[in-house]
Amino acid sequence: MAKKKVITVVGTPTAILLPARRYKFRVVDQFYTISIPRKGAYIDFDSKLFTKKDGEFNILQCNTPEDTHTVSIADISKVLFASSMYPEMSDSQAFAPISINVTEDSVEITGQVIEMIKEGEE
Repeated sequence: MAKKKVITVVGTPTAILLPARRYKFRVVDQFYTISIPRKGAYIDFDSKLFTKKDGEFNILQCNTPEDTHTVSIADISKVLFASSMYPEMSDSQAFAPISINVTEDSVEITGQVIEMIKEGEE
C-alpha cells in the first residue's frame, strides 16, 4: 500500500464522522435550527472581509443530466462562518446535525449541542 501524505492544518474541520465506538456525552435537550442562504456571493456577507475574488457559492449543485445533486459540506461550513451563523460552543461541545433541509433559497440545519464526557467525569 502506498504511503499516504499527511499534512497539518489549522482551522475548523467540516462535518466529521467519529470512529465507530460507544461514546458518553450529554445532550442539550433543545433542537436548534440554523438557516443560511443556499447560494450567493461571499462579498454580500461582509464587503470588508470578502472581495469578489472569494467568489460565489451554491450549496446544492446539479451534477449530471440525470439531475443528481450534490450538497457541498465544505460550502456549508464556509457560509456558516461568513454569515456569522457558526454556533458558539465550548471546547468540549459539538453541534450534532440531525437533518439538513435544502430549499430553493435556503439551507436549514437542525441539530442538538452535545458535550463529550471525559473518562471519570459524570
